[in-house]
Order: sequence, then structure tokens, then C-alpha cells
Amino acid sequence: MKVLAIGNSFSDDSMEYLYPVLEALGVKDISLGNLFIGGCSVQRHVDNVASGAPDYEYRTNTNNQWETALESRITDGVCTQDWEVISMQQASHDSGMTETYKTLPELIAFVRANVKKGVKLAWNMTWAYQQDTTHLGFVNYANDQKTMYESILNAVKTCVLPTQEFSMLFPVGTAVQNARTSYLGDTLTRDGFHLSIPYGRYIAALTWGRVLTGKSVEGIAYAPEGVDENLKAIAIESVENAVKSPFEVTQSSFTN
Repeated sequence: MKVLAIGNSFSDDSMEYLYPVLEALGVKDISLGNLFIGGCSVQRHVDNVASGAPDYEYRTNTNNQWETALESRITDGVCTQDWEVISMQQASHDSGMTETYKTLPELIAFVRANVKKGVKLAWNMTWAYQQDTTHLGFVNYANDQKTMYESILNAVKTCVLPTQEFSMLFPVGTAVQNARTSYLGDTLTRDGFHLSIPYGRYIAALTWGRVLTGKSVEGIAYAPEGVDENLKAIAIESVENAVKSPFEVTQSSFTN
């Protein structure tokens, strides 16, 4: 399985544990890539297509170890491997702002023109910030987590899915929101917006693995160090419910 993300720090969070998750789900010959610029928006990716700017950290993983090539171009990721799935996402602060998706068709067109026919596109539906975040972009959502989450859902429904280009949706934002209804509460980030290490990132990787393989993560053997059986159970429940109902929050059964 060969998976590339055209992303930012939120794709970094999402993919950190993806290799061992896929391996635990029985996937062989894994190759992962992440075109990384912190806070990168769809518009900036499109601008980089036009300019060829060497602004990316191109992160790759073929043996459960991430390596980084600095000063990379978007073509260094998109055009240099025989990808099976390519994921896209919006910058977190713009993720619920529908007006920021206008150039998404241009990014899609670039990818389609530079990869083999049949490559599947995926959308990484990112998560709302922690309620006590100090991120300046939170003002776009009246500094309210519920408003941000619902805005993200709306943007995906109205700006992403109608393109009919995305055959996969990674509902990480809903998986995180589901886990927040457990006894863990609103504690899944390390700084108010990036996912906690290892737990928040584990939830994201499980979500991607569940969608990419179509296999249930119930009973998965892998969990990163620091995730005990109780935390693992909450993560699995949250992910399975998110894949089943990606556009609504499902109350966790782990409330105490």
C-alpha cells in the first residue's frame, strides 16, 4: 500500500503511527509520504504547484522509520512514486471556512494530471481545536469547539464531497470528537490544536488504517507505548463509530 498526503502538521499527526497500524492490519509493502508545510492551506499548495517552490519537508516511511528531505517541491512527492492513495486536507484554521476551498479543483487537477489513472483520492477531515486553545484561528469559529466541528462537517459536505473526486474520507475529526465524550474529556491535544502524543495521534492513525483497509480495528494488536488497554478500547470505539457515522458525534460508552 502506497499512501501520500499533501498536507501540513495535521497530516503529520495523522500519519505518525500509520505504518505500524497498517502492518497490524495485515498490509504488506507499505510506503508512506507526507508533503509537509506547517499550517499549509489548499491555496498555498496550489500556489506551490504554479511556482515550484521548494518549501516542503518531504517525509517518507518505507520501514517504520520516518525520513525527511528538506527543500522539496510538491512534484517531488506527487510524481516520484506509484501512489495508490493520495490524501488532501485544508489548513486547520481554514478547515470550516467554505470560501477557502475555491481552488481545491485546481489541486485535484494537478494531481490527476501527474499520477497514473486509478489513483484514489482521500480527504482528511481534521479535528476541532481544544476548547481552551490559544490558536488565533479559533476566532473564525467564535472560539467555540462545537461551532468549529460543525463548520468542518459543513465544509466537507458542501466543498469536498460534491467534487465527486474523493473515494475515501478519513473522519479523524469525528473520531476525536467521539473520544472527547468519554471520561477523557477534552484532553486530546498537546498544545490546544495538535494531537496528543501518543494517544491523539493513535486515534488518527487508526482512523486512516480503518478506512484504507476496510478492516475493523477491533482487536488490533498494535498500540504505541503509553496507550494502555482502556485507552486503546476508547480509541477503537471512537474510530469504529466515526467510520460508521462520520458526520455526527457518537457518545462513548466509556464515561467513568
